[in-house]
Parts: sequence; structure tokens; C-alpha cells
Amino acid sequence: MKKIAIIGAGYTGMIAARDLIKDNKVDIFEAEEKVGGMTATFEAYGTPLEKYYRHIFKSDSYVIDLIKKLQIEDKLFWPHTKMGYYSEGGAYEFGTPISLLKFKPLNLGNKFRFGLSVIRIKLIRHYEKLEKVSAHEWLIKHAGKKAYEMIWEPLLFSKFGASYKEVSMAWMWGKIVLRGSSTDKEGESLGYMKGSYQVLTEALEKDLLTKKVNIFNNCKVKQIKKNKNKYTIVTDKKNYSNYDMVLSTIAYPYFIDIANDLIDEKTKKNLSSIKYTAARIMVLFMKKPFMKFYWLNNGNKDIPFGGLIEHTNFIDKENYDNKHVMYISNYMYEDDELYNLTKEELFKKYIPMLKTINKDFSEKDVLRVEVFNERYAQPIITKNYSKIIPKFKIKNENIYIASMPQIYPEDRGLNYAIRLGHEVSKIMRKK
Repeated sequence: MKKIAIIGAGYTGMIAARDLIKDNKVDIFEAEEKVGGMTATFEAYGTPLEKYYRHIFKSDSYVIDLIKKLQIEDKLFWPHTKMGYYSEGGAYEFGTPISLLKFKPLNLGNKFRFGLSVIRIKLIRHYEKLEKVSAHEWLIKHAGKKAYEMIWEPLLFSKFGASYKEVSMAWMWGKIVLRGSSTDKEGESLGYMKGSYQVLTEALEKDLLTKKVNIFNNCKVKQIKKNKNKYTIVTDKKNYSNYDMVLSTIAYPYFIDIANDLIDEKTKKNLSSIKYTAARIMVLFMKKPFMKFYWLNNGNKDIPFGGLIEHTNFIDKENYDNKHVMYISNYMYEDDELYNLTKEELFKKYIPMLKTINKDFSEKDVLRVEVFNERYAQPIITKNYSKIIPKFKIKNENIYIASMPQIYPEDRGLNYAIRLGHEVSKIMRKK
């Protein structure tokens, strides 16, 4: 039996703990008050609501399997949703063959070529073929310049900013194939938990505690020290000693800070080479609905946010005291002006842009505004990424890492965070 420390109580850390506790002693250290990582919630008129919009796809087998194992399958349901696209002054239904035919900004030839490119992507079975080319290059070639500039380029730019031309087509493949699993000719059906994903997080936490995993919340790790073959976890409260193995699930920049003396230079250089975009998510609680869609992607580069997600077109507003809830999704870099505005300043900045999309919108209808920041929200997946993806084990140490940049080629998300936890724990159990 080994004594194992896990840093970070997001889903990757908790799932790894669940696997490892079978024949080890496991402690989890979490800097925040609650477990859950990016599935964290806040109070929204009596019901927990995710800080960062959340749903699952029908192909998310790891999440669905976990829900079954925790015996809360009755809490999972699949509302039908509508996706839209804002372009050239209009919000159009988007995501089905019929909606594509009705999409006015593209002519028939461009629509045909765009549709054919999506089909081509879905028919590709091996992403390796796409690693050597950027999404920018591939999509211009196969979807056509007009469709690329109208649809794909704004989406890439909103997610990756100035780095959008560097993003691998393998990443885009994962994104499209994943979303297509929940779409049919009628539209999308996406999964959600009755009572929010806090229901799943709490069930998992309870399961871990029952299995005798120790969880230390409000316990920020400051350093990992080594004495002979044992590790000490130095926190802002006290030191915890005699660990045989350590697993870090936090973002690489944080990991480098706390384990700097234990990481070889080649690995350090590799970890440092991976860049992230940050995210700033605004949540509006409104008297009136804003739109008819659950998800509206923005194709106007003059509007800085990438998408609007009206949660109460997905989940009944009765859960939130009949308030209409909408997320404004915005990926950016930390030096972006918008990242450093106050909540009030950011909302004021967004008002005219929201009025551009919906002329009937009024700031007087907004009852409450919340803003949440994630510093390391989206790794930038560049060409030939498989050649630089970090290994789980740190050279010459019994220290392991499992974090978002190791999810590939799929896009990061709850399902793949769970898979990552299983993958790293399998390797650790062999040691």
C-alpha cells in the first residue's frame, strides 16, 4: 500500500483518487472551498448554477458511466436544444441540414461546399491525418474562402484570438465529431443534471469520503519537497509528509511553481511551451428572454465575445425564480483590456453589443450580473501536438501530472477530464 497525494480536486483528481484508493492511502489537496474544479457552482435564486455553462453530449460515455455507478441516473435528462449563428445583422438557426439551406449569408454553392466539408470531417476516422495542417488551412481549402471567413474564422478567432491560425485541424476534428454525436435532423439533445452538476460532484465527493479518501479543502499547495524517496506537501496551513507518489492535476504554470526543483529542464521547457487562453464568463439574470436559441455563436468580429448561451432555453426558468439566465462566453488573454475591467465596466461595454444582436434588449431588464474568470481555460492545440504532449510521469520522480493539455485530440471537458483520471491512475497503479 502506497501513500499518495493528489493536488487538485477537479474531476481528474477525484476520479484518479477513486481508482487509487482501492489499494492505497490517498489524500487530496484543494485550494478552493469546494471540490469540482471548473464544474463549480454558485447560488442562483435557490438553485445551484454552474459558473461555466455545462452540458454533456450523448457520446460522453465516461460521464454517463460515472452517473450510473453513483446511482444518480434518474437525475440525468436530455432536453432538446436549438443552436444559432449571428451573422450580417441576423440570428439564424444553425446546425442542421435544413437550417443550413435557410442560412441567408451564404449562397447555395457556398452552403453546399460548407456542408460537404462537415461531412468530410465526420467521415475521418483517424485524426493523425490532420495533425500536420492547421484548421485555418484545411477549412479554407475544403469549405471555401467565403464559408471559412463567414463561419469558421470567427469561431476560431473567438476561442484563440491572435493564435487562431496556429490551431491544429486535429483539434477542430475532435470538436465537430463530438458535437455531431448529439445532433440529428431535428437538432440537438444535450444532457443536464436535475439540480445542476453539483448533484454529480457531491455524489462523487460522498463516494470518495465513504472509501476513506481524505479531502483537504481551502488548502493551497505551496511546494512539493523531497527527502530521500518520500515527498512532503507544503501547504498554506501545514506540511503533510511521507508520500510515496504525487499526482498534480492543476495547470502547468502552477505545477512548475510548486515543483520547480524536482522537474528536469527538458520537461520544464516542454510544459512551459504550452500556452493557454483565459476565459471570462458573464452570467445575466433577466426579466425577459434574450433569444430563442440555447446557444448562439457570434460571427461578427466587431463583437468581442464568442457566444451567448441562454441557459433557461435549456433548463426551465422556474428553477431560478422565473429569472431568465444567459451566459456570455469570452475567451481572451490576460493582457486583454476586457480581462481587467471590473464587472460593472465589462457589463457596460457589452450593453451596446447585446443591443446590436437584439434591438429590444434593455439593461433595465437585467436584475443581476455575475462574472467568473479562469486564467488557464483553453490550451492552444498547435500542429503536430502529439509530439509535444507531456507524459504523465515526471522523469526520475514518482510525480505524475494529468491536466487539460493532455486531453487530445478531443476538446477539454468533463467527460475527458474523467477519462484522464482513469488513464493516469492506471499508470500509477503499475508502479
